[in-house]
Amino acid sequence: MGSGSHRVGLGHDLHRLEPGGALVLGGVLIDAPVGFVTHSDGDVLCHAIVDAMAGALADGDLGTHFPEDDPEAEDARSLDFVSELNATVRAAGYVVSSLDSFIVLGTVRLRPHLNQMKANIALALGLDPAQVSVKARSNDGIGPEGEGSAASASAVVLLEQLPDHAP
Repeated sequence: MGSGSHRVGLGHDLHRLEPGGALVLGGVLIDAPVGFVTHSDGDVLCHAIVDAMAGALADGDLGTHFPEDDPEAEDARSLDFVSELNATVRAAGYVVSSLDSFIVLGTVRLRPHLNQMKANIALALGLDPAQVSVKARSNDGIGPEGEGSAASASAVVLLEQLPDHAP
């Protein structure tokens, strides 16, 4: 991609978990006794990625682009938010060149689902899966994530300026 300008963004999200909700992470529906209590599907990983991309553009956050009071966001698929914000990133003259992320949830085994999450996110961003990292942590039973009453995710993205948008 040459020597174009780079931007870095950091995102983080946390949602409460309760019995009966759906647990969706990285676009993967995970069989679990608890799920998110949120306006959209609650996918904290996708929300953190959107926050990171918006932050790299210095253009608000998830709520700026997908407000909770927007009826179209009701029960929305958060992986679609990633795709939509990726179009915004490209329109601004950038492309996501690398993404690193992790999820914290101590009571549900996530390792069997990480490769599918990575593939889903890579597809949503138009990336090779080798450019996407998704990791999971248990928090060793500490705090709301470790105890299973909440799940959180953090993400860092590197944007690279497209050659035809160079200064």
